Amino acid sequence: MKGFTILELLLVIGAVIIISALTIPIGVRFYQTQILNETTSDILGTLRRSQNQAAFQKNNSAFGVKILSDSYVLFQGNSYVGRTVTEDESFSLSGGITISGIDEVVFNKLTGISSTTGTITVTSGSDSQILNINAQGKIERQ
Repeated sequence: MKGFTILELLLVIGAVIIISALTIPIGVRFYQTQILNETTSDILGTLRRSQNQAAFQKNNSAFGVKILSDSYVLFQGNSYVGRTVTEDESFSLSGGITISGIDEVVFNKLTGISSTTGTITVTSGSDSQILNINAQGKIERQ
């Protein structure tokens, strides 16, 4: 007779369950790390783009980035409240991502120097990455 015994079948099912229990958390952690890296890079790119637009005096205006609870906005103007709404570019945040620290950064036209210095912390689960904006307008990932 050919076939599998119940014992063989239970052993295979048990092995699959054990392997899954060990690899699923690693996969989830990898996914969270990738989302964190991607979001941090996107915010960094948006900050630098805002700085460049201000330095090159696009529309003869200052530019900035406003961090909201579930998104961030690249805006034209001296503040988020006094911005030119039609020029807004909004970017959604992935689920599980939180941002703390500076919530609004405005770059002066021509100089591209920020009126605000400090850090922006991007967090996913127990991991976080920090973006630093210094007094000379340099934006870097720490």
